[in-house]
Amino acid sequence: MPKKAALLALAGAAGLLTVGGLVFPIGHGSFATETVVAQVRASGTLGPLALIALLVVQAVVAPLPSPPLLMAAGFVYGPLVGFGIGWLGLLLGAGACFGLARSLGRPFAERFVRPQRLAAIDQYVGSQSGATFLTVLSLRVFMPPLFDAVSYGCGLVRLPFHWFALATALGEVPKVASFTYLGAAAGDAPTWLKAWIILVPIVGLLGLRLVRRTLRDRRPALPTD
Repeated sequence: MPKKAALLALAGAAGLLTVGGLVFPIGHGSFATETVVAQVRASGTLGPLALIALLVVQAVVAPLPSPPLLMAAGFVYGPLVGFGIGWLGLLLGAGACFGLARSLGRPFAERFVRPQRLAAIDQYVGSQSGATFLTVLSLRVFMPPLFDAVSYGCGLVRLPFHWFALATALGEVPKVASFTYLGAAAGDAPTWLKAWIILVPIVGLLGLRLVRRTLRDRRPALPTD
């Protein structure tokens, strides 16, 4: 991401943070789904904008949780419109994290993500030179708890913004769809969906390790002469 584009992302994030704070003042202790639903309904026509702004807020100041916001979007606006709100909000939030890390550097990112976690993401994403897009995509799909940390970490490595944005736009679909549907179903979700939400991070971690090992084994050996 060029410096100018990173600054634009920073300005956009600041604007959304301001909107979220003015329209929808929720603190760290008030991120229960019921509270979010009540605030969204009280915001009237500004409810979707407030939800999008809050999804950016929770991304930038990780580790605030996104599931209550996604569930509230599904509950208030239904699975389709709620999905659109959640998908856009998470994408903008990820882009804000990427732009802030790219423009302000590692010291800023380490205020919100543990240095050890950032270093692990650096090593993992940075080492997959030819398959970086697939690496980020797999992290989005299989490791949703690391969503914000991955966004910050990708801003610190040599990853073009357009590949990051595309991988995020595609990879966030399962997470957004799961939680907005769960919200629309008002907690009466099918067993397979609940199992997906609980088990996919574990399965994803094992899958990522397997993919990483496969890619490493396929690398040609360096000549010894």
